[in-house]
Amino acid sequence: MIELRRITQGTDRELQTLLSLYREAFPQEERREEGQLLRLVEEKKEMVFNAVKADGDLAGLFVYWEFEEFYYLEHLAVCPELRNRKIGQQVLDYADRALKGCRILEVEPPLTEIAARRIAYYRRNGYEVVEKTYEQPSYDGLKNGIPLWIMSNYREMNPAEAIDTIQKEVYRNNY
Repeated sequence: MIELRRITQGTDRELQTLLSLYREAFPQEERREEGQLLRLVEEKKEMVFNAVKADGDLAGLFVYWEFEEFYYLEHLAVCPELRNRKIGQQVLDYADRALKGCRILEVEPPLTEIAARRIAYYRRNGYEVVEKTYEQPSYDGLKNGIPLWIMSNYREMNPAEAIDTIQKEVYRNNY
């Protein structure tokens, strides 16, 4: 069974441990600089940075943003030694129960086997591709954007407003 604990202080001991997982799990262009991330953890109430615990042990991280109309699921990573134990599945089950309404996430297009498997995984969990021409802005405003797809648990949604909010509130306002 998992437990999520919100981290709100940059000096949190578990956050310091999770930073290495964050660096390992996401390529540089798909993550924030450490100083920016620590500032957001402390200052942005919309951003929820969770330590994921499984049977009392630190097992991963789950970061999402709360907006009026939807939730943006930004990062989910499980510690390598604890993978294949359905921890990520339990986090998505938590999101399904606790984050009522529209949930949105970004995925890489299925250009590799792992990317295709990730899309299939999210589909099995009730998400569908709603936008294929999205470009994720860089986290620092200096690098090129990354072509990604948007998936949502609301199949009939028009993603334009949500994308505008994500690009403004998650990326551009936080350089």
